[in-house]
This record gives sequence, structure tokens and C-alpha cells, in this order.
Amino acid sequence: MKSSFRMSSRVFIGRLSPHATEKNVEKFFKGYGRIKEIDLKNGFGFVEFEDYRDADDAVYEMDGKELCNERVTVEHARARPRGGRGGGRYQGRFNQRWSRGGGSGGGRNGPPIRTENRVIVENLSSRVSWQPLVMSLAL
Repeated sequence: MKSSFRMSSRVFIGRLSPHATEKNVEKFFKGYGRIKEIDLKNGFGFVEFEDYRDADDAVYEMDGKELCNERVTVEHARARPRGGRGGGRYQGRFNQRWSRGGGSGGGRNGPPIRTENRVIVENLSSRVSWQPLVMSLAL
């Protein structure tokens, strides 16, 4: 049975330098396919490719690379919610990683695998939340 799930051709860029221009972003993604649109915001942006497979390749290869002296995050953009706030269907990297079944397990974007490894954090200030630490270790 074929899945109706289709990847977005829109990519999110996080930790973007305030000095980054459309030309910089275009050059950064050169070789990953035709770009339909570049939308830069303050500290982040979106790039829409003509083909979702090009977006997928760009996410896989360019996440964590340096753009304008900043190490950027590159991930699939979440779909815009239909009909205003909330209530929409999202197709972000988080949803793909945690809610889709199957996969080979253990690949860069595969489902998590429980191992015997542990991380022990000591002397953590009571003013620090531990949840972001756990999420960053899980990803």
C-alpha cells in the first residue's frame, strides 16, 4: 500500500546570521536543485525548492554547515496550518522522526534506538531546565 505522505519542498533555516542575504542563501544551496523562493526573516528563513527530493537532500547534507560565519540548522519546514492558528497538519522533521513507523532504525533521520549508553548530569543549577538538554541529546 502506497503512503500518501509527501515531504515538503520548503526548508527552514535556523540560526541565520542577520547579515545573510538572498544571494548568500542561494549560493549556500547551489547544486541542490532549483529554488522557487527565498524568504529571509530576522535570524531564520525559508527556502522553497521546486522538487521535494532536492529539499530532502539539502536538509540531510547542509544541516550544521556554516553560512555567513554561523552554524545554521536546516530542516524541513512545517506546513502552514489550514484555517488560521492551530488545527493544521504539520510535516516537520520532529513529526517524521517521532510519529512515522518503519524505517531502518539508526539512520540519521530514522526512529530513535534505545542503547545501553547513559548521560549523567550533575551540579545543574535549579534555575536551569533539564528538558532542552534531554531533547538536544536525543536529536
